[in-house]
Amino acid sequence: MIGGSTKNGPLARVPAGYKFAFLFAAGIGVYLLRDTGAQLAALAAALVIAGFARVGAARLLRAMSGLLIIAAVVFVTMALAMSPSEAVTATLRLLTLCVLAYTVTLTTGFSETLDLFERLLRPFRHVGLNPAQVSLALSMTLRFIPEIRTKYFEIREAQHARGLGNSPMAVLVPLIVRTLESASEVASAIDARCYDSAERGTERDGPRRALRAPNGSDPI
Repeated sequence: MIGGSTKNGPLARVPAGYKFAFLFAAGIGVYLLRDTGAQLAALAAALVIAGFARVGAARLLRAMSGLLIIAAVVFVTMALAMSPSEAVTATLRLLTLCVLAYTVTLTTGFSETLDLFERLLRPFRHVGLNPAQVSLALSMTLRFIPEIRTKYFEIREAQHARGLGNSPMAVLVPLIVRTLESASEVASAIDARCYDSAERGTERDGPRRALRAPNGSDPI
């Protein structure tokens, strides 16, 4: 569900810290709601917030397509293990938080996320933690999730055209190889710019330059 950021809508102008703080509070809040009606209201509110991000119904549905499958699995599992009412509650919680998380990541640029992680981790320098290194790892993890998802669908379609669509290994092996190749390319780009994750002023923006697209947009 994580994709490239958009600069449209009022939420794009809200500082990243406020958006992630809201997401954190919402994550706690939805688990405090026990009533199904309240959960439905929370999901409706999340969809309204996504509307303020000007996501677009088609784009939101595409992002939610895979999530709906996961939500269905969660519902069936919870219904069999516990009860249908608890399964409904768990599924609504999942959908609400994923819509909010998608909205936050869509309206927050890579550089903003990286800066936020660095600020939050800065107090831990005194115990030997490198904020720049950790924030880069976290941000790259967030950024590469949609890339891996895109590669998965591309490989699955190609293998299906070859008559291998029902073979998991025919999809997983090329996916792992292409993911490792992408990781190697990114590592080479960072090394070429002499970025060693040290907190030196002249190298603080190293990972952002290394991961930027040729047109200067957010990293790819």
